[in-house]
Amino acid sequence: MSRRIRMNWLRAITGVLVLLSSAAWGATLTWEANHEHNLAAYNVYHCSRLPCTPKDGASLLATVGKDETSLDIGTPTEIQYYFITALNHGRLESGPSNRVFFRPAGSPPPPPTPGGLRIGPP
Repeated sequence: MSRRIRMNWLRAITGVLVLLSSAAWGATLTWEANHEHNLAAYNVYHCSRLPCTPKDGASLLATVGKDETSLDIGTPTEIQYYFITALNHGRLESGPSNRVFFRPAGSPPPPPTPGGLRIGPP
């Protein structure tokens, strides 16, 4: 029997912010805070290609505390995709947030998301 946890409070990563410092560029992943009583932590995942899902291509980058709403991702040298999940105190994990990407300056843009898929009569 599989148990699912519904955590619709993990609405979305709000974006990737690029911060300029005197030494180098860096990027910070940010998301909206969760205020539910059973939140324990967030898992931050990354991928270098699509698809980028918990079951296909994603690697755990970090687990951060429940009071964190950002993670410094440094300066990736290639396109990286990111998403987060939430963990409750029972270690049940929510579904993934939306995906955002970081594209280093000078690199080609990622391919567009496919659309218009249909099934119809032959």
